[in-house]
Amino acid sequence: MTFCAISTLSAKEILVIATNDDYPPFILKNQKHSFLPDLFDEIGDQMGVTFEFRYLPWQRCAQAVQNHEAWGAIPYTRNEERDKIYDFSDPIYFSDAKFFAYDPKGEAPQISYRNLSDLDGWTIGGIQGYYYVPMFTKAGLDVDYVHSEEQNIKRLQLGRIDLTPLPSPIGWYLINKLFPPDVAKNFYTLEKPLLSEASLHVMASKNYPNNANLLVRFNAALAEIKNNGTFAELINRHGLVLSF
Repeated sequence: MTFCAISTLSAKEILVIATNDDYPPFILKNQKHSFLPDLFDEIGDQMGVTFEFRYLPWQRCAQAVQNHEAWGAIPYTRNEERDKIYDFSDPIYFSDAKFFAYDPKGEAPQISYRNLSDLDGWTIGGIQGYYYVPMFTKAGLDVDYVHSEEQNIKRLQLGRIDLTPLPSPIGWYLINKLFPPDVAKNFYTLEKPLLSEASLHVMASKNYPNNANLLVRFNAALAEIKNNGTFAELINRHGLVLSF
């Protein structure tokens, strides 16, 4: 009985995190170690919890949070609509977001814009449920939605879409993974970013049990591993750019 009591007291709280199983370079499919799982291992040690990852399609990630099947989903960008429904952690990473394009001859056409509505007439590949959906709808753009970034990069190269928005690290990672150098060199990005510095967060339900306390503990643990050098070490290990 004493042993069972000690085991119960020492058992760590389990928090479920929903995310996609292939979001390179942040999460690498079929690889034990990638940036976000390693980061959450460190945060969990600081918090005294165990994070359990559930790999789902992106739209199911948000539903899992709403249904309390998961405490949080990662990595999510804030927008006005999401702020009405969800709470967000402090930023876990910063990345820009740019429009990627492809020219088979390597001659980048002069696509430019000041406002999103200036891109009317170009076919944009997007992913349903992403932060930019309300932005594109408001601008009246022609957007063809699919389920993954990899699909959009492939469609870009085949000429089925003209542009697709992606965080720069993800876009170039996928391009160099999917295509040989002589094809990869013909991709380019528009000069004006969609977002110059997008913060990525844990997105949690506002009415998840004890959510306010969990976010305070999470943010404190994240701050500690940034202060003690662990965050920078993880960034270097996984070939990312330090920005916080």
